[in-house]
Amino acid sequence: MMFLSILIFTAVILFLFHQKKRREDETYAYSEMMLPTIATLVISAIFFNLASVVGNSAYSYLFDKKYDATVVAYEDLDESRMAVMEFKNDQNELLRKSVGYGSSDPIEIGKKIKVSYENGDRHVKVQSYSQQKVMVAFTVFFFLVFGLATLGMVLYVLDKDISFIFKIGVGFVMYLIFPAGMLFFIGVLSWVIWEYFQGRRDDMPIWALGICSLFVTILIPAFFGYLKMLFDKGSNLHDM
Repeated sequence: MMFLSILIFTAVILFLFHQKKRREDETYAYSEMMLPTIATLVISAIFFNLASVVGNSAYSYLFDKKYDATVVAYEDLDESRMAVMEFKNDQNELLRKSVGYGSSDPIEIGKKIKVSYENGDRHVKVQSYSQQKVMVAFTVFFFLVFGLATLGMVLYVLDKDISFIFKIGVGFVMYLIFPAGMLFFIGVLSWVIWEYFQGRRDDMPIWALGICSLFVTILIPAFFGYLKMLFDKGSNLHDM
């Protein structure tokens, strides 16, 4: 069903693109449709799959039955481990199910978290954001990015103005991605330095500690300088 939806969407976009070219009296070889076809297929496939993940996760969080589960074991995978949960369902039956995915840093044994489960499911769904924050953040981020790209394609073939999408994209990078990336690196490098002085990274060579310290020293004033530049730019635009 997902594959059929992607094909139908791609066919509609390509048909509207062809009609747009005809209205503009542009002649082109059908071989020139290869790049738009590939781009539309790739972008729509990623967007529809991410939309399915986000939609199913939201539905599960809002409507699925939730239980208090405890991590009791791990299943070893190739290069990771998968947490196994134990919980009682609404019939008071003790069930033992895995989370369905592996991690190099799995949920520790004995930890209690909320999970959702429906009769017949092979795995439980973890409903604790703190345990999936990286996965959730990446999924939502790419969903928004490819959602904007998909919206841009639709508006373009309908001869609508798409300049606001570029403004959103530039603003997203300037005001969120770039400062968040700088803050992330400051946090990671500072954590490495902290771990070293706490004696938990004694095996780290002194030159690596020096590099981490150098980059933190450079990034902290650069981060605040970048924020000042953004605020000054915002003030100038407001004054205009």
